[in-house]
Amino acid sequence: MNISAIIQVLVEGLPSTIFILITSFLLSTLIGLFILWLTIQDDKIANRLVHIYTAFSRGTPPLLMLLLSYYELPKLLQLIGINANDWNKYIFAIFGLAFGFGGYMGEIFRSGYQSVDQSQFDAAYSVGMQKKQILREIIFPQMFHLSLPNIENMFLGFLKASSLVYVIGIDDMYRKATILANASQGVFQLQIFIVLAVMYWLITILFSYLFSHLHFGKYRV
Repeated sequence: MNISAIIQVLVEGLPSTIFILITSFLLSTLIGLFILWLTIQDDKIANRLVHIYTAFSRGTPPLLMLLLSYYELPKLLQLIGINANDWNKYIFAIFGLAFGFGGYMGEIFRSGYQSVDQSQFDAAYSVGMQKKQILREIIFPQMFHLSLPNIENMFLGFLKASSLVYVIGIDDMYRKATILANASQGVFQLQIFIVLAVMYWLITILFSYLFSHLHFGKYRV
């Protein structure tokens, strides 16, 4: 089995890998922003719920979160009258990864928010700005810029974690590699997984390059 044949098989799983990577990351970002919003409300109950979720999210392995999402989430939804048994596997994969990393994203945004000089609130209030306007136009843009390095690291962490979706039967690159290695009875296993590692490495380089442009844009602001 030559390298080109291996690449051809693994590339078939590339769209699934990229789709799950991007969608789960975006959903996790929304969860993280919601966590931040609850945090800045100065509500004891909300902060307690945030603490519980963050501890659960950060303390649960991604693989376990995927399995809970795929096998147990439909049972929970069934209790409220929602039949999720026929839902696409991608939904559970995306939700499992996003929910599992949402606590990390919330902490990233919280750290970025706290790094912004809070005296800017007083300055903005003095010129008649409202809190929502201050957050939208002054605080949040700075927060995102300060959080960008950690967001990049988290995104690349999503890339590695996305390889776990094979356990629920999604044909991503990792599952394609596993099937191919089993089909060859392990004879070409080393070559297959080296090619797979190189492909993940190239994806990492590509997205690191894109993030570097965001960093460059940050310093131009």
